[in-house]
Amino acid sequence: MTEKKLNPVLSWIKLHKTEIGAYCGLLLCIVLFSIVPPLKGKSIWAPDKLATLMSNVIVMALLSVGAVFVYAMGNMDVSIGKQVGLYATIIVALGNSTGSLIPGILVSLVIAIIIGAMNGAIGELLHIHPVVSSVAFMMALGGISTVTYNGLGSRNVGLTSIDYHLFKSPWLMLAALVVEVIIITYLFNYTKYGKYAKSIGANPVAAEQSGINLVKYKVISYIIMGFCVVLAALFQMGFTGSASDSTGTGFEMNVMVALILGGMPLNGGMRSKVSCAVVGSFTLGLLAVGLPLIGVKPNQVFIIKAIIFLVVVLITCRKKSGTLPR
Repeated sequence: MTEKKLNPVLSWIKLHKTEIGAYCGLLLCIVLFSIVPPLKGKSIWAPDKLATLMSNVIVMALLSVGAVFVYAMGNMDVSIGKQVGLYATIIVALGNSTGSLIPGILVSLVIAIIIGAMNGAIGELLHIHPVVSSVAFMMALGGISTVTYNGLGSRNVGLTSIDYHLFKSPWLMLAALVVEVIIITYLFNYTKYGKYAKSIGANPVAAEQSGINLVKYKVISYIIMGFCVVLAALFQMGFTGSASDSTGTGFEMNVMVALILGGMPLNGGMRSKVSCAVVGSFTLGLLAVGLPLIGVKPNQVFIIKAIIFLVVVLITCRKKSGTLPR
């Protein structure tokens, strides 16, 4: 192949190196856990293990896909985990008292809209980074959870009068994820909401001077994520039929790791893609479920994921002016 023919190929590879790396990482995980036999128990592709994998992956993917708008703006929400725990608790509690999941879902959606609006507006109006308000919500929701379960006298509450087995179906979960991905992809790529979110992440000053209402579109982005968090909480609750004071713990960090593994730039901008959330969630899920099966101890799994995360960040987020963006 001549140099002229090679140049376009090399240019394309250089332009899409982050996406190529993310897909190669996912492919490597699939091949690794397919050819390395488990030390004990069944393979990761056995029906029961696959069901567990799908539940972990899809709940994480539902959260990560919803968070694309927020991360595209260069922001993050560390209250996601506590929100999942709160909504799961509300759905279970109201489900037991009313005999239907609908009231709990509706109440959760209202709360998600309120939290999303406040998270999106407070940072811009008070001129502080939005992560500060999300930290405040994380602590407040954690306190509410502690008080609630102390009052119940139990760290776990389960559905007693509703058949929740439908929400354990991997096919229903997969269908919900596909529908969410289609909707979010359309909003993110073909409407002003996604374009403005990426513009804010690329350069908020230029975006504001171009006439983009930063408060309005940040609020919309956080509310979109809130709807997806409620959907994820519904399936998280449905898979176990219960909620506890630990439901959702660590989800906020897993979302960030999944997005970075999928190639999402930390500072957002025009390189942000919905596919980053899907690829990263499947990669993280395979690592979490597959590594223990091939003999890696639980504490070592966290170390391995941390090392992979740091390597990916250093490779994909370096700038000429410094190691990391702002």
